[in-house]
Amino acid sequence: MSEELEKRALKLLAKNFEYNQALHMEAPQMAKLLGVKNKEIQPALKALGEKEWANLYSEGDTVKLAKISWKGLNEIGEVNLKFGMGKNAYDNYCAEGYR
Repeated sequence: MSEELEKRALKLLAKNFEYNQALHMEAPQMAKLLGVKNKEIQPALKALGEKEWANLYSEGDTVKLAKISWKGLNEIGEVNLKFGMGKNAYDNYCAEGYR
């Protein structure tokens, strides 16, 4: 599941980048959106960081924030930048068939 979770996390970071080019995602929010536990997202995020597909902000051994890197964007391929996400931002991920 590790490699699959890495791919899903990278796709989620890419989707977030379409709406929020300047912002990082919080690891607990990513875990919730991906339907996994907080501790399960940590190895996936660290692996993305090691591959330089994501920029990470960590405190100790815990990843707090993640943002897709340019290398990660190249791995994903095309992204379509969007604006006007609104206060119910994460509902848009499901509305677009992400989940």
